[in-house]
Amino acid sequence: MSNPQLMEALDRAERALDRLDRAASSLRESREREKRLKSTVREVVAELDSIIAGGSR
Repeated sequence: MSNPQLMEALDRAERALDRLDRAASSLRESREREKRLKSTVREVVAELDSIIAGGSR
């Protein structure tokens, strides 16, 4: 493989690694957002349960 071809291949590999890093970061952010959403939903459901229980007395 000639030097220019080798450099081009290395550049492509670096760009691919950058894309993988961005995808992994995005996935982590999505998981964190999902955890926050689930926590909020649990809180809201607990509050609704409390309201319903108080209204049935």
